[in-house]
Amino acid sequence: MKHLIISIVVIWAFFHISSLIWSSKGQPPSTTFTRLLEPPQYRLTNPYENGYYYLLGFSADAGLDPVKVGHEMWLEATGRHGASGLDYDKPGRSGLQIERPLEEILPSWNSENPISEFRNASTRLRPLTNRDHTLLARYERFLSMPFEDMGFGHYATPRFAEMFAGHRLYVADGFSRQTALGMQRLKNDLHMWRGLLRDATTITTKVMAEIVIIDDLRLLSTLLSQPIVNKTVLAMSPNIAPPLTAAESSLRWPLQHHFRLSTHGEHRTDLSAGGQTESLDAHEQWLVSVAHLPKQAFRQIAHPSERSFLGIPLQTRETWEMYATYYDAMIHATEAGQTSLPKLHELGGAARQGIMESLISPNPFEPNWDPFLHQLRETDARLRLASLQVVLRRPSVQTTVPNRLAQVGSSYYDPFSGLPMLWSPTQQKIYSVGKDRYDDGGDTSFDISVPAIVSLVPGSIESLTAASTRRANRR
Repeated sequence: MKHLIISIVVIWAFFHISSLIWSSKGQPPSTTFTRLLEPPQYRLTNPYENGYYYLLGFSADAGLDPVKVGHEMWLEATGRHGASGLDYDKPGRSGLQIERPLEEILPSWNSENPISEFRNASTRLRPLTNRDHTLLARYERFLSMPFEDMGFGHYATPRFAEMFAGHRLYVADGFSRQTALGMQRLKNDLHMWRGLLRDATTITTKVMAEIVIIDDLRLLSTLLSQPIVNKTVLAMSPNIAPPLTAAESSLRWPLQHHFRLSTHGEHRTDLSAGGQTESLDAHEQWLVSVAHLPKQAFRQIAHPSERSFLGIPLQTRETWEMYATYYDAMIHATEAGQTSLPKLHELGGAARQGIMESLISPNPFEPNWDPFLHQLRETDARLRLASLQVVLRRPSVQTTVPNRLAQVGSSYYDPFSGLPMLWSPTQQKIYSVGKDRYDDGGDTSFDISVPAIVSLVPGSIESLTAASTRRANRR
């Protein structure tokens, strides 16, 4: 009798779950659901003209064409059944691979006086090694190519250390030859990667772009904080780092990318090629480390594998409509410039999980996109701070730095607080409060700060105050 009752319950549950799933499949999807699955419009028809494939094959052997290698890798990855990564283990695909830590990739980049270091006889960039020559030449070609992010709807994390090295070599080599050439290359570099930031369809490409942009901005901020700033640097700095645009700040396509992956059941799979899974993780972790993201940042936005009952998936149309509403709300939040993202439970009656799935798993998966939103805000803050460094180097009749920071306009206010950037007279820094939104006095552990040299019209109150302070210190 006991076994009979159990059998009846199992059969009832089976048919009930089946009816729920099939009934939900019969419902037409909402316009929001359909729109989120639509891929971007691609314009490039020749893959060998797309910088995305060039990026994939950037570390290929010196005698090979990176764009052809990258395209071949892409065809392999997209042709496999299920989700898989890019195979860099085949011969010829990693001949220029760099294993050095980030701080060892052109360490003079982070020196107190980078231009002098770039030109110093002991650290000068010429003659370059054969590998450096190849990376530099490839990077220059990459900057001249149109770029369309083909990663939408696929798991693919490219190697990026070699591209990062090429970026530093390109800018530093320009400064080692002539300051004007270095500044022009810095401007070109920022322009290229801001275009990638704007058009990225995946979060990995978005993070890559931010890494290079922030690296360029740190160099620019160092140049602008020299006691005697180079006239060429100062002349070429205005308008080089405007705030992020709405399109650059948006997470629309990366969010749609992950929604599509989830609804299509695309999940990471262990690949048979030895070490390939570890290699894929290493590429993600390189990005996480250099971008200073939480260790599990990429894992926390990837939906877990679908749950099933006797081979029948439990995720119903109702469940995915709930997620469609949620992802759409997050997209609107980023495009509206909000400093925080909505939470799943805050949507209330606008989104409901499937009935049976709610019984089996009452707490639905909620991806954590906050670290990526905060990183975008940090990038924006650094752009604004670099522009403010230029503003403060110009003589002004304004008597206080806070007044000058307030009068530049809201476009250059702190993106985390919506208020003017802050000034620390003791540290001679201007700073953003950062993601915790607390004023920590410019502490680099919490705030985003840059040194600032303030130029004033002779005779202003602040000039007199500064002079008095210097005299007191000499005593």
